Amino acid sequence: MNKKVLRLEIFGFIFTCAIGTLMHFVFEWSENNPIVGLFCPINESVFEHLKMLFFPYLIWTFIEAIKLSQDKFNVYTAKLIGITSGMLITLAVFYISAGMFGRYFEVVNIASFFIGIMFAYIISYNIINYSKGKGLINGISFALLIIIAIIFIFFTLSPAHIPFFLDLKTQTYGITKQH
Repeated sequence: MNKKVLRLEIFGFIFTCAIGTLMHFVFEWSENNPIVGLFCPINESVFEHLKMLFFPYLIWTFIEAIKLSQDKFNVYTAKLIGITSGMLITLAVFYISAGMFGRYFEVVNIASFFIGIMFAYIISYNIINYSKGKGLINGISFALLIIIAIIFIFFTLSPAHIPFFLDLKTQTYGITKQH
């Protein structure tokens, strides 16, 4: 067990939980600033809430990559697999509970966020801790993380009109509140 990696992953978990939770309110606090809305949830859609997990995790990924730059770890690969898994677990908990009970429970929505973050960091810790090497796979993983960030921005501006992007409270889509 690498204590340096473990410590970074624990701090990353706390950072992502705290910043992600705050992000839920930042768009409103910014008086609906569209630049803020590119990175923070702009409505109550499932898609928008994934930003609360993704962007703080991405910031921590860059911090961790700098902290571990002298080590030979596949940080970006571990983080790509971690965040992808974390978002999928968040969605699974959310949709399975909604399917089981026929409705959404706020406590389950909140729990799915923290469960997803926890799994993202557990998975990335194990990959970082037990893999060595830097190279092409790490570069590709870095590029894929940036592509995911661009996809979040794109779908904030141009959401597909499917339930995943629908604000259940206002029955609208996206930053421009399209019906």
